[in-house]
Amino acid sequence: MANKLPYLNIGCGTKYNEDWVNIDMYSPSSDVLKCNILKGIPFPDESFEIVYHSQVLEHIPKEKAFDFVKECYRVLKNDGIIRIVVPDLENIAREYINVLQQNISNPTRISDANYDWIMLEMYDQTVRNYSGGMMAKYLQQKDIINEDYIFGRTGHAGRSIREDYLSGSDKSVRNKLTRDMKLLGLYGLGKKILAYISHKIMIFILGEKYRIGDFRLGGEVHMWMYDRYSLTRLLKNAGFKDIEVKNPFESNIPRWEIYKLDVRDGLVYDPTSLFIEAKK
Repeated sequence: MANKLPYLNIGCGTKYNEDWVNIDMYSPSSDVLKCNILKGIPFPDESFEIVYHSQVLEHIPKEKAFDFVKECYRVLKNDGIIRIVVPDLENIAREYINVLQQNISNPTRISDANYDWIMLEMYDQTVRNYSGGMMAKYLQQKDIINEDYIFGRTGHAGRSIREDYLSGSDKSVRNKLTRDMKLLGLYGLGKKILAYISHKIMIFILGEKYRIGDFRLGGEVHMWMYDRYSLTRLLKNAGFKDIEVKNPFESNIPRWEIYKLDVRDGLVYDPTSLFIEAKK
């Protein structure tokens, strides 16, 4: 943590700031420490002034969510700030009702397409059995008549998938190789190679059932959804106070805008998400 701010970014993926302490289950970057957050956050009590995680909590089983949030509380200093970003169940539900009513009363080709998309938002990341699910397939269609609607809801992530498809960049093979490298431990030897080989043998022997189970336990699917009420209640139960709903541009974190974690170059990463902050 030398020369790092006392700011922690949990489950950062590729969205991190080099000045922060960034952790994730695996990453090729030297700026990201590898750890399994389901086994605890590997830092002493009151180590950080800020704890941030975006699109992480929904991937944790509901029965383990409280313990995870309590770990966030433990590593925060007194008066430290936690900022959480999750998909907003309330936003999705309200949009579903709006689109449903429009299609019942005055349907158009666009409203019909919007209905298909909002149904994917509601369910795909919970029920999918392969990486990217039906949302990725939707974004990889040749023509999308409601592209503006989808980009308005998906922000940076949706645009990135769409641009990769239009540019002819097929990331599916690279994603598979990346996953294989993770299993191998970035060219690790010994037990890591044995685990990798065992994994491939299990897929070969047990087939689809094992592949689906392995995927669904791999961290991509959503294990639960939150709204402002349930997330506020979870934070209160964990001991947090001064809980506030924010937006991507607004934060009690000093100089929030310079870290570019929720907004980069004016583009919001997750525009329809729920942004909440609280204090220890």
